[in-house]
Amino acid sequence: MEKANNNMMMDENARCWYIVYTAPRLERKLMQHLNVAGYKTFCPMQTIYINWNGKMKEFVVPFFSGCVFVEGDLKDIAPVVASQEAAFLVGTDGKELSIVSNKANLLSKFAQLLK
Repeated sequence: MEKANNNMMMDENARCWYIVYTAPRLERKLMQHLNVAGYKTFCPMQTIYINWNGKMKEFVVPFFSGCVFVEGDLKDIAPVVASQEAAFLVGTDGKELSIVSNKANLLSKFAQLLK
């Protein structure tokens, strides 16, 4: 009984996140479709200020333009992603990039992939 609890703890702490790329400014729409389909999504946002006609305007934009993180099984997510005209980011080996991490460490691990 104790072994089953340990396995569940490991699965809960280390989740597989995939990086989905969409056209810039369509990240929120993609996140909505994935959330409706039952998947957890994450798109880190930042606030920027732009001088617009003499006034400072505040905009909330994605930290990584066009990138959305989605948690789940690749074969289940793929049809939803394809229907939204988005694509998975792939590595040099041609396989989809995935990050096994909890949400707190997701950004640092993604930054390491970019190096």
